[in-house]
Amino acid sequence: MKMGKIGNIMRSINKRSLKYGSLSIVLIAAAVAVAIIVNLLVTAIQDRGIINMKFDLTSSRLYSIGDTTKEILQQLDKDVEIYGLFDIGEINSNLSLKQIKEVLSQYEKYGHVQVKYLDPDKEPGLINEIDPTGLKDIRKGDFVVKSGSKVRKLLANEIYRTEYDYQTGQATGASFIGEQGFTGAIKYVASDKTPVVYFTQGHEEGQVESNYTLLKTQLESNNYEVKSINLMIEEKVPEDAEILIVASPKIDISVQEKNKLKDYLKNGGKAVLLFDSLESNPKFPQFEDLLAEYNIGLNYDKVKETDPQRYYPGDPSAVVLDVPASNVIQREYQLLLAGSRSIKVLKNQKDYITVTSLMKTSAKAVGEQIDKSVGPDNQGPLDLGVAVEHNGGTKQSKLLVMGNGLFISDAARQQYGQYFDYGNNFFTMSLSWMMDKKNEVVIEAKSLDTERLNMTSAAQANTVALLTVIVFPLLILGFGIFVWIRRRHL
Repeated sequence: MKMGKIGNIMRSINKRSLKYGSLSIVLIAAAVAVAIIVNLLVTAIQDRGIINMKFDLTSSRLYSIGDTTKEILQQLDKDVEIYGLFDIGEINSNLSLKQIKEVLSQYEKYGHVQVKYLDPDKEPGLINEIDPTGLKDIRKGDFVVKSGSKVRKLLANEIYRTEYDYQTGQATGASFIGEQGFTGAIKYVASDKTPVVYFTQGHEEGQVESNYTLLKTQLESNNYEVKSINLMIEEKVPEDAEILIVASPKIDISVQEKNKLKDYLKNGGKAVLLFDSLESNPKFPQFEDLLAEYNIGLNYDKVKETDPQRYYPGDPSAVVLDVPASNVIQREYQLLLAGSRSIKVLKNQKDYITVTSLMKTSAKAVGEQIDKSVGPDNQGPLDLGVAVEHNGGTKQSKLLVMGNGLFISDAARQQYGQYFDYGNNFFTMSLSWMMDKKNEVVIEAKSLDTERLNMTSAAQANTVALLTVIVFPLLILGFGIFVWIRRRHL
């Protein structure tokens, strides 16, 4: 009898288990089917562009475009083509290219931009069609932006940038700078006029093609053409020179060069003069004579900060400056200027000259005289950068004079990392003031580094360990026991 009852109970349990097991299988199969159908529907809707159901959840917005790009695209009145010269299979399999493709799809939403991915190996005449002159040296693997007859090729270092520790030479991270590159290229090819910026040569300045390559790229992204000039050879400053840049000279200009510069400035010219502090302490009487007409002078010193909060760790001569917003620079910047000399604002005021101080050291800074026999050191606050507007000639002329030229060089990127980006952006905005331009392309780099959770104390580490190793597993185990007991009593 008892055995019969036990058998009935077991059959009842088996039937119930089969019932609930079958129900579980059906529910799981239904859930999988619904998930597949929903995924197919969402993909179809997304591909047809009916509804944008993609969301950029990356901390640095890697797959999105910013307000500066959106504003430029909204104002675009010319058709622009962007070519990705790759094998289609490579685009779909390469993670970096897939990211670029997603970003460029945001550009296409604004109407005047069309993106094409074509393989030159399969279309032999494509490169010649894009660049008939062959001057751009376009090859498979390049991105090219074109509008009408204007073409701009983007180099690899205009899309991705590797960060290095300048002391060890080891790579420390990577950044996506493609938005700056593509937006700048669009602005360049869609512009009717491209202003020319000349860097002077002949006074032991750095070479544009080797010492200022990163700045050159940024200027080109803002629709400037960058050239070099030797005023000892040229009869005068060229007519197409919108801005003349003298970056870190180590010897003085000649009287003839000074006169050419004066003539250029009197006729509405614009110039940037950047002077470093030099241990050899060469004198610049011709530069000083030129600057005196703008109420500016040079000090032959080396600026150091005594406040540890105002200089780069371990180097009091690498001064950290807060640059306030002004009529020259529309936003605040923090710059690092290493090995600077101070600038003098002369007292012989003239009504037709306006001098704007752009950046000063703290009151605790000192300008140590290179030649100690000259006199006492210069005491802070010290001017390290000024902007000058001169309305005494036939046309208004403008000067930017700074006691530092290192901050725009490639060496500054290697030594001071992000401070270089701030300096480059500040410099670009300064040229914008000179040109009375707006809407410059200054877009921050987007880090590709994976963010990590850093424990700042042992207590935090112990709390996380307790939760993940003991508390959460016990909660899961407890919930499982609760479900098991409840099902036994069904």
